[in-house]
Amino acid sequence: MNSLVRRKVKIVCTLGPSSRSVEQIAGLIEEGMDVARLNFSHGTHEFHRQLILSIREASRQKGRPIGIMQDLQGPKLRVGMLPKEGVELKKGDTVLLYPEGSAPKLSTHGKIAIPISAEIAQSVSVDAEKGARILFDDGKIATRAILISPPEIVVEVEVGGRLTSQKGMNLPGTPLSIPCLTEKDLEDLSFGLSQGVDAVALSFVRTAQDIESLKEKMRKITNDAPNVIPKIERAEAIEFQDSIIDVSDGLLIARGDMAVEIGAEKVPNVQKRLIYSCNQLGVPVITATQMLESMISSPTPTRAEASDVANAVFDGTDAVMLSGETASGSYPRETVETMARIILEAERTHSLYSRHTEVLPMPGSIVNAIESSAAQIAEQVGAVAIVCLTHSGMAARALAKYRPDAPIVAILDNETMLRRLSLVWGIRGEIIPKIVATDDLFAMVESVLSKNGWAEADDLVVVTAGVPTLRRGTTNMVKVHRMGMQNERVII
Repeated sequence: MNSLVRRKVKIVCTLGPSSRSVEQIAGLIEEGMDVARLNFSHGTHEFHRQLILSIREASRQKGRPIGIMQDLQGPKLRVGMLPKEGVELKKGDTVLLYPEGSAPKLSTHGKIAIPISAEIAQSVSVDAEKGARILFDDGKIATRAILISPPEIVVEVEVGGRLTSQKGMNLPGTPLSIPCLTEKDLEDLSFGLSQGVDAVALSFVRTAQDIESLKEKMRKITNDAPNVIPKIERAEAIEFQDSIIDVSDGLLIARGDMAVEIGAEKVPNVQKRLIYSCNQLGVPVITATQMLESMISSPTPTRAEASDVANAVFDGTDAVMLSGETASGSYPRETVETMARIILEAERTHSLYSRHTEVLPMPGSIVNAIESSAAQIAEQVGAVAIVCLTHSGMAARALAKYRPDAPIVAILDNETMLRRLSLVWGIRGEIIPKIVATDDLFAMVESVLSKNGWAEADDLVVVTAGVPTLRRGTTNMVKVHRMGMQNERVII
């Protein structure tokens, strides 16, 4: 069985200037990309339209379904346009923050005037209190508010540095009332839905209501809404993580902004808690930010980065994400290949180091009972694969929650649903043109497995399905099947 099928943890690649052509994207797929992330903080709709067309074509050429995740920008807390060389801020300097595009109302005498994003200036200045910490450029520059007169704030520099245009702002410890979705986000969302994206990542999430609000807006646009994946980056989101996970289709641990918000020393513990909570509920979780960042400019990772990726695998993450490494780096293809090798090695020894604890089936759920049993049976009989016949993908997702050693093969009649499973741990899949009768079910399973090299004659596989076959929501059967023995009918 090839390494692509053996690898359980998925790889998300951010696409950009270094990975925009069909040929470049096909190379990433060949090395192991499962999901393409489109960062809507950059690029026009036409740029993303062409990128989506290239992803779909590369996916067709390589014969692998690739999910597309649209990452909405959210309310960008950022500095406005500054001189090309930036502004040098020294400890003790007094800085006036004012809305970009307007003239300062407060006196600039003795102050360095710095514009900030106009869309957030009013809200931030109302939410912040005197003494609040305001950080810039991922925390490299630290200031503290000494005077607030909405929409302007006067701060004193505590840790200086050179500040350049468009650098981010963070207000750790200050609850912010800015809505998750800006007008730009709503326009981008409508575009993404029209292009058939498979998941939408929501920035700046604070409570479960933010996810519910996005889902409600999507229902007004489409009857087949993609998965919603909140990005956990603010302290409020961590506080309400359980209720957020309950209403989400996945979770993205955005460790960069999180480190600035809560302190880098707290991130590893939060990462483990979030992954554990998601694992218990079977909610796919992505670990992101700086996983192999040195490979933006180097063909090899640091030892610390290799350990970081491996530890995310041991923690139980469903997917790991690359950002600048594949979007703008010099070695995008090598980075994906390296990440795949690290994952495979970590998975090879997962029984020694894994922190994934046993998950119990949900009481009263037939599909959970069936899939939990399938995982146990596959281990006991040494099955080479577990095959889920499913309409919605729910059975395959339920099976993934139990982390079986055997690869999970989802067989569906809906390509969209298969792409939406591309983030879920351990699942590979195949599309069938139509539903087959129960009598033909095992012949079809054998055909799919043999064609892809996932099983050979005399191999044992475990099959779960619904009888009547593939009717929505009817998973009620598990069978141990020996390849080449279609007349064998041992149903458990």
